[in-house]
Amino acid sequence: MRKSAIESLLELDRRRETFELPPLATHLKHTIHAYFQEQDFTFHIPGQQVIIHKLPVDLRMVFISIGKSAPYKVFYRITSQNIEVFLIRHPYQKPLD
Repeated sequence: MRKSAIESLLELDRRRETFELPPLATHLKHTIHAYFQEQDFTFHIPGQQVIIHKLPVDLRMVFISIGKSAPYKVFYRITSQNIEVFLIRHPYQKPLD
């Protein structure tokens, strides 16, 4: 995960703290890692392509559910057989430009 993705997770936990909810970042990080580990990229590339101002043009977005919550948006790209996660957004966060 890139530094920006880690910052996304920390921002989500700060937001949860304002609602007196327990932190979720570690569990979310492990769930995202497990999701990508289970994918066979030779057969299918998950998610849809997205374009976000000031971010690389080859980004894709997948929805990953954690428990019963609405799915989180995970923005990633594939670089030389590696998965690079850029951002993680809560479903109710403001949209990115």
